[in-house]
Amino acid sequence: MRRLAVLGLLLASLAALPAEAGDEPSVQAVHQAIQAGAGWLKGAYDGEFQTRTWHEPVELVVLTLNHAGVPLSDPVLAKGLETIEKVPLQFTYRVSVLAMALERINSRKYRDRLAHCAQWLVDTQLAGGEWGYPGSIRGPDQQPGSVTVDEPTRAEGEAADAPIEIERKVEVELYGGAKGDFSNTQFAVLGLRACRDAGILIPRATWQAAYDYMRKTQRKDGGWGYVYFGEQDDASYASLTCAGLSGAAICLHAMKKSPASNSVVKKAKAWLDEHFDPTRNVGIERSAILGPSTWATYHLYSVERVGSVLGWKEIGGRAWYPEGARHLLATQRGDGSWIAGGGAETFGARPRYLTTADTCFALLFLSKATPPLTGR
Repeated sequence: MRRLAVLGLLLASLAALPAEAGDEPSVQAVHQAIQAGAGWLKGAYDGEFQTRTWHEPVELVVLTLNHAGVPLSDPVLAKGLETIEKVPLQFTYRVSVLAMALERINSRKYRDRLAHCAQWLVDTQLAGGEWGYPGSIRGPDQQPGSVTVDEPTRAEGEAADAPIEIERKVEVELYGGAKGDFSNTQFAVLGLRACRDAGILIPRATWQAAYDYMRKTQRKDGGWGYVYFGEQDDASYASLTCAGLSGAAICLHAMKKSPASNSVVKKAKAWLDEHFDPTRNVGIERSAILGPSTWATYHLYSVERVGSVLGWKEIGGRAWYPEGARHLLATQRGDGSWIAGGGAETFGARPRYLTTADTCFALLFLSKATPPLTGR
């Protein structure tokens, strides 16, 4: 019921927008866009979900459909949930989104599974505080490997509802000195945040190392660009600046520090206030690593995260949600999906998982999926 209540509050907040802002999307228009996008996802995944590779989107689809208000009894969502209840934990992106989905759906029911996600993420953090593709991968010309991590153990006779405290059990040297990347890292922080919100106790050292990585990779102008296998991008751009800012804020909050008074947060906010535009991923055209891809819906999901986490109604004097929602409604395709340019130039014939990711990110923005920081 929580997903329906949250969606109802969101639609009610849109209804309360001032009447003079006539170009803002209506409650009905947003609701229809969400339903159309969810319909496309259900149509695309009405058979078996694949689980073998790092980029299979089953966890992301489950998270998104739940945020879109699809009932757990829906056949596609039910099949997806059944799949992620059992799939081995092996890849950073997927373990992180798995934690986000299970915490939202039923954190009490999935408490042990969430503790396993937390253990996996704590153990696979690399020496620099970041996450990447654990296992065999050593460069961009290789396919990501996978790694398994044992579940955390309970003391004999421990009550089922006793606090679960995670301790690091694996040495980083297991991964042969491999370096991580900024994208895996931002999702690992989101996954750990979900585990923490479910009552799993994450080591302070994990949060501190992740924060230190973000602080060290922040550019002099206050923004972030991509960092891949230790290679720093040539420019700051909006999606990664939002990701770095929200990730740093989450880590600080977990360490009981105020994001508002933090110098990393202040510098990043100044960059966003100067460059922010909800309709485009400002600065990405200067990326030397990602090339000409726009990653437009991913950018807006990054905007949603930073706006929701920090409780901002505006960025740079612009109302990020109404403007972003209007842009997404204007760019949604007739079948309900979104194609936002992320990765299409690299992969040629566009794989379904990229269109899935574009659509999921758009729906996560429209449903305002990220919870604000709480007192936990």
